[in-house]
Amino acid sequence: MKKRIAALLLAMLFVFSLTGCQVVENMRLKRLLKNDFYEYINEELLAQINLGPTDAHWDWFGELSAGLRNDMNEIIAELVQSGETYEKGSSEQKIMDLYECVSNMENRNQVGLGPLQPHLDSIRAASNIPEYLDALAELSSEFGFSSIVGGYMIMQDKADSSEYSVYMMYADTLIGKEYVEGENTQEYMEMYLNYIHDMLMESGMTDSQAQESTDSIEKLLRDICASTLTTEQRYDPGLTYNVYTEEELQQLYTNVDIPKMLKILRVEGQDKYIVMDVEQAKKINTLLVEENLQALKDYSTFVMLNDTAEYATAACAKLYENMENYLYGITESRGDEFTWNVLTQQMLPWEFGAIYVEENFSAEDKEAVEGMIGQILDEYEKILSRQEWMSEETREKAIRKLETMQIKIGYPDQWPAARDMMQVTPISEGGSLLSNLLVSMQVSIEDSLNRLGTKVDRSEWDVSPQTINAMYDPLNNEIIFPAGILQPPFYSRENSYGANLGGIGFVIAHEVSHAFDSTGSLYDEYGNYDVWWSEEELAEYYQMAQKIVEYYDQYEMGGSHVNGQLTLMENIADLGAMACVASILEGDERALDEAFCQMAFNWASKDTDSFMVYQLSTDTHSPNKVRVNAVLSSCDAFYEVYDIKKSDGMYVAPENRVGIWK
Repeated sequence: MKKRIAALLLAMLFVFSLTGCQVVENMRLKRLLKNDFYEYINEELLAQINLGPTDAHWDWFGELSAGLRNDMNEIIAELVQSGETYEKGSSEQKIMDLYECVSNMENRNQVGLGPLQPHLDSIRAASNIPEYLDALAELSSEFGFSSIVGGYMIMQDKADSSEYSVYMMYADTLIGKEYVEGENTQEYMEMYLNYIHDMLMESGMTDSQAQESTDSIEKLLRDICASTLTTEQRYDPGLTYNVYTEEELQQLYTNVDIPKMLKILRVEGQDKYIVMDVEQAKKINTLLVEENLQALKDYSTFVMLNDTAEYATAACAKLYENMENYLYGITESRGDEFTWNVLTQQMLPWEFGAIYVEENFSAEDKEAVEGMIGQILDEYEKILSRQEWMSEETREKAIRKLETMQIKIGYPDQWPAARDMMQVTPISEGGSLLSNLLVSMQVSIEDSLNRLGTKVDRSEWDVSPQTINAMYDPLNNEIIFPAGILQPPFYSRENSYGANLGGIGFVIAHEVSHAFDSTGSLYDEYGNYDVWWSEEELAEYYQMAQKIVEYYDQYEMGGSHVNGQLTLMENIADLGAMACVASILEGDERALDEAFCQMAFNWASKDTDSFMVYQLSTDTHSPNKVRVNAVLSSCDAFYEVYDIKKSDGMYVAPENRVGIWK
């Protein structure tokens, strides 16, 4: 399929760059263009995409990722077959030795839980709640595992992004609140409970013991989820940034010896601790009683087994794979070789990243994208300046946020310290896949602890350069475009200006828009959580946001409605991005045509029914078809270019077209 799609991609890019979509003679296609622009653009492509039994989803991000993965697979194969010995600590040595650990299933079966077994034994042997909590704290302190309580993250303080703070983590809700409580997801919940049962049996329980433990875990899980924030609520700093002193933390967790736990975790003595879900924390505290001890131990046992399943024995890895495949609608295994390569690449992102940029990154393309970013930022300043509902003072603050926005393109000037800290021990020296995984987790913990008490270095990257994505970080007020996304179909130096603006330009404007979405707008130009809007402006903003929620709620995929509240942030960013692109190209119908066509082409996708359920339940992005049609139907320039009328399916009355930044 790769060669066929690549050829079609190049052909369509060529067509878009020469003619766009504006001139359509075929009456059927003309009707399709006006009624369903997404289908009009992608009909030919999607007809050639057949999801195989190993596929849950296809889109260009996945297609490019597959190509990247194949390139990295070749690197692994060459190293493994070379028979050479590489310098200790080199990327080549790490990749070669880690792959041996991943692929040697005999060794993995022999190791079992290996160095984690004593921690599991401590949890299982706990005779009371204090002993159970000590076991959890020791496990979190050494490796970072978290199940019920004791997990933490060290990251930038949302109120002062120049400093680091300790964030107390959520409990692990396993398959997730949305699946546990969803009306249309109980089939998947039943599947997951069977998975829990089978994993507990694999750990040594009898069938009856595993069933009893699974029932206890389900009861705890449903209880915890009832008091847990929804996915969309987790993005609201007003709900997740809750400052506690150690004394206040003790009052919140009356059933935990907080000073002892913080000392074991090595984060004692901080001026403040951030609790990310207060209501869940209150619920957890009520559950930490002796009558729940066995259920709690079962819960934490399963979380550890689940977290390590991919890296453990063949039986555990297979159970994990089967569970994920069912969840996404995949009916056939991708095979061991696929999994081994993926795990190797995931565990050594910076080693593979260094090789990737050396072979694939163009300074010429970086310069071209930098120029486009500058133009988009200038246009966004004009958009902000014409918002009459904002006061002059607020507009100035918004523009200052644009002017101070940090831009990261390609790859870091200096590789993260974790790259050198991560060392791989081969099987010949007593290493295993699980032991090397634990080393990587310990590296992450030590790297985090080293940050406490230091100032944030905003030049650091936490995204590997081969990542096929882009992002906005509100805590740094920065947009990030890794080298991986600077390629067709998102960007090509052979494309017309309009096509590139509808491609990578739309992505850039989308990320810039995140600085002013329903969450990003609550952070100032320094990345601090600081509501810099007046009450009247916030009321106006929320009124426009609610219209966006209601607008997207109307769209359906596979018989289920889009959740406009869950997808609000991304929808605001999509709408703002298209408004920015259209504003730049105002009056140039040819270029607008090319931009609309390229944007729609870039979001082509195909999904299994199960994956669509997963997306609608958990993804903050609307399904790709909705991202195209909903955005274009709210873009005035789209109507002008294609002469969209009331009788057309793409038509939305002017008063019902939504968007905040336009």
